[in-house]
Amino acid sequence: MTDTVTFLHHPTSQPCRAVHQLMLETGVPFEEVIVNLMDGENETEEFKTTYNPTGQVPILVDGDFTLWESAAIGSYLAERFELPGNWLGRDMRQRARIQQYSHFHSTMLRRGAGAFFYTRFAECIWGPRDYSAEIAMGRYMLAESMPILETWLEARSHLCGDEISFADLLAFHEFVSHEAGAIIPSDEWARFPRTRAWFERLQQRPQARAVSGMIMEVGAMRRAGHMIPMTRRTSLAKGTAVKPGLPG
Repeated sequence: MTDTVTFLHHPTSQPCRAVHQLMLETGVPFEEVIVNLMDGENETEEFKTTYNPTGQVPILVDGDFTLWESAAIGSYLAERFELPGNWLGRDMRQRARIQQYSHFHSTMLRRGAGAFFYTRFAECIWGPRDYSAEIAMGRYMLAESMPILETWLEARSHLCGDEISFADLLAFHEFVSHEAGAIIPSDEWARFPRTRAWFERLQQRPQARAVSGMIMEVGAMRRAGHMIPMTRRTSLAKGTAVKPGLPG
């Protein structure tokens, strides 16, 4: 292993931004490689064989070791670089709580990304058509997740304790995308004041702003009706399709 890891990512990806911010927050030495998702670089057989058979990012390469899935990458970085304990857990129970959140995240809030993706990006990939079922599913998963986050934040300032952790970054960057796409209306946010206050606190972190610029710019373009040319043909948001046979 070398002292520097290689980070393959794209700044429009929520899981990529979570890992990117973790590395910036903790000073992990890394070389950045941006994968061209828009033109389907990640869909090629060469990419899948070399890095990740699912074709998804983020991907971490550490010498001869390649790892994908954001939660796994976070855990690996914590041990590899002996990150401060707040990020992935100081003790057994804290680590378990952060792992608990990461599992919840992958089956709940992450699937809510479909609301953003199918509202703002799907037309750029597959053209104009009816995406209402996919959008409804994404909004449903988002609506199911937000009350749970609100409950957790009743007892503590962050999702897994009173310090920021990688769990917060995973969740935060989902909401960054929803903010970029104007997905959550103000009256809906008003139902979850603790979650909104938590989100606004995290927005103020310099590293959060550093990794969120492109998605905010892209979201503004799509809200204004500008198309973003893409030649890729698969979903940017893994696991958000309503059922097999639909786009994604």
